[in-house]
Amino acid sequence: MKALMRLFVSIALVAGILAGCAGTPEPSHPSAANSAAPAKEGSATTEKAGQETGAWPRTYVDALGRKIVLEKKPEKVALLFFRNFEHLFLLDESPAAATDLNVLKEWESLAPYKDKPIADIGSMTSPNLDKLVEIGPDLIIMVSGRYGSYGDKLEKIAPVVTVDSNENNWQGALREYGKIFGKEQKAKDEISRIETLIADSKEQLKTFSDKTFSVIMLGDKQFWGFTTQFVFNKESGLALNPPSKYVNMSTKGEQISLEGLAAMNPDYMFVADIGGSSKKLQGYLKNLESDSAWNSLPAIKNGHMYALDSSIAAGGPLGIELGVKTIVKNISAK
Repeated sequence: MKALMRLFVSIALVAGILAGCAGTPEPSHPSAANSAAPAKEGSATTEKAGQETGAWPRTYVDALGRKIVLEKKPEKVALLFFRNFEHLFLLDESPAAATDLNVLKEWESLAPYKDKPIADIGSMTSPNLDKLVEIGPDLIIMVSGRYGSYGDKLEKIAPVVTVDSNENNWQGALREYGKIFGKEQKAKDEISRIETLIADSKEQLKTFSDKTFSVIMLGDKQFWGFTTQFVFNKESGLALNPPSKYVNMSTKGEQISLEGLAAMNPDYMFVADIGGSSKKLQGYLKNLESDSAWNSLPAIKNGHMYALDSSIAAGGPLGIELGVKTIVKNISAK
């Protein structure tokens, strides 16, 4: 769980981690199936714009601009990017193997899928390649920022598709997976469904336009103020107002002190464990029960503090859907 916490802190506060690095080298020894001239920079779409959904074979241009020929729909996929579990599950796909399976047990957004038969191949930072060879996937999906570390080794096992981290762009990520699995229409439908949920919820919460809200991730004697897009964004989110002294809204978030939180003085406060564990969150909140500074916060005194699933830090569609529903349920009940 310490390793997972480090991953979460990095995701939340360092925009470049997990993201596709502009200077990431092209593979020096790509497999024959994957080798081709790079597409135009920035392209991550199918080669033919008019390609029909579900048509095979298809050529997919990945996040590093490499053309990968998919002869048929991938059926035995290895996922080496824990933030994208949600996208696969939402498309009714399940990886045969994956890294960082901890989140299946820890994230409430993934609770319906925790018993899926998925082989554990270690962590995203150092996957178990020997076990991956034994599994024999027909496709490996990894984040582009990690390709330079071990992508060439993966190429020897199976065709590799790289994906962007797609921070604050869950729609774009879902569309790309729709192309990989031939489920473009399914991806489009799910995007529309969740965007409609957000829009309807935003309208419902307009009565709280005079209130302020904060998203605080808790660690061991640590407080992090988050600028979570689906909560605060005026166009694509719930458009809730942050406190006037909140963290810099142009960042992912910042570590703050309890005194700093008191200065923010939010009317409503949502909390989650930065390490991704609901059990640890309850422990942190229990320890804070005897803290006079914490108890003096108006949000605490007025019973306006609520827990959110830690999957919100990953910015995936299922985590966002659950987060929106949790916020509306708790705020509307007051």
